[in-house]
Amino acid sequence: MKFLSLDPSLTNTGWAAGLIDNGQVIVREIGLIESPKGKAKQVRASSDTIARCRNTWQQVQELIDHFDPNVIFAETPTGSQSANGMKSYGATCQLLACLPVIPIEVTAEQVKIAATGKKTASKADVIDWAFDLYPDMDWFFHAGKLQGKNEHMADAIAAAYAGVKTSQFRQLASMFASV
Repeated sequence: MKFLSLDPSLTNTGWAAGLIDNGQVIVREIGLIESPKGKAKQVRASSDTIARCRNTWQQVQELIDHFDPNVIFAETPTGSQSANGMKSYGATCQLLACLPVIPIEVTAEQVKIAATGKKTASKADVIDWAFDLYPDMDWFFHAGKLQGKNEHMADAIAAAYAGVKTSQFRQLASMFASV
């Protein structure tokens, strides 16, 4: 079964793609979709936000067209404490709502537990876990060290590991097995 896994946000959307074989996640590729705030002064601030959302959506659509996944996993947001955070929350929910299939949603806590066994895991813990599993992927380094922006790709990998543990995935997998 082919999968695409997303850690979506307005600025950085991490993704992982690969196969699930007998419940085992096998990541083949990872990447990062970056949609930074524009530097040019816009007539409307919303124009920049719309352009960023469009950029992310177009690249996610290209991933779907390329990988043709049977299942999509996504770490879903749980809220925010700022206006900018809420803008990203809304953009993320809209992106997931527009996917051609309903994604299997996992929480940030489920992602941390799938990766490290601890719901209090740090971003660095999740990055280290993902890098240890898949050291040959296209990770970002600076001065020989893993960069923080790897968190988005690491979370996408962990979202797949969390997603295969859900009852929603088990139901989907049993439908594929009976075909």
